Amino acid sequence: MVHLSSSPTSEYLILDLLGVRKSLTLEQVVGLLPELSWNQIFKTVDELSRRGEIILFRRGFEYEIERMSSKSRAFACAS
Repeated sequence: MVHLSSSPTSEYLILDLLGVRKSLTLEQVVGLLPELSWNQIFKTVDELSRRGEIILFRRGFEYEIERMSSKSRAFACAS
């Protein structure tokens, strides 16, 4: 079984969106990036979250992502 990592392009596109907007729901990301499939977005969000580059959280029935600030990232590493 081959596990492919997300493409640098999908990472760049999602992080670029989060540079413009503070937070986005996954549905908003899907709507704003029609060139990526739902699977590509889900996999990229999962990888960025595991690396601590974004925060993924649930609000009601939706999932939302935010870019992890360098200050928050430094605090998380120190803990």
